[in-house]
Amino acid sequence: MTFHEKSAWIMSLLLIIVGGWYLKIVWNLSQELGQTAPPIPPLVIIAGVLVAVGATVGHTLLAILNPKDADETKDERDKQVLRRSGNIAGYVLGVGCFAGLWNFLVKADGNLFFHIIVFSLIASQIAEYFLTIYFYRRGA
Repeated sequence: MTFHEKSAWIMSLLLIIVGGWYLKIVWNLSQELGQTAPPIPPLVIIAGVLVAVGATVGHTLLAILNPKDADETKDERDKQVLRRSGNIAGYVLGVGCFAGLWNFLVKADGNLFFHIIVFSLIASQIAEYFLTIYFYRRGA
């Protein structure tokens, strides 16, 4: 398994955990309010910090456990895998943004629009990491 694939595993799991935590808080707060919860800047900041710290710790441990792989430069296969996964993940982001815009046109709920965009960003990154893993496993 390459360093890039291991990195994709770390980041996908991290985003699933932190993204799920974020969405659970927003969902529960929305249920309590009886409407879509407004954006909560401290929650967004905390989620961002958790991802950054988790990524730093995860990649540091990965580099300590596999020092020769940590200095691995991207070859043609890596570039192709990362380009393809990023390209497809862009479609996930685009669909999510379109869904948010459409929902805003129909319901005029700016709070929901914000949360749909945040979820789209998280989902597109998770898709990119899963696709990276898939393409490495498939040998593309």
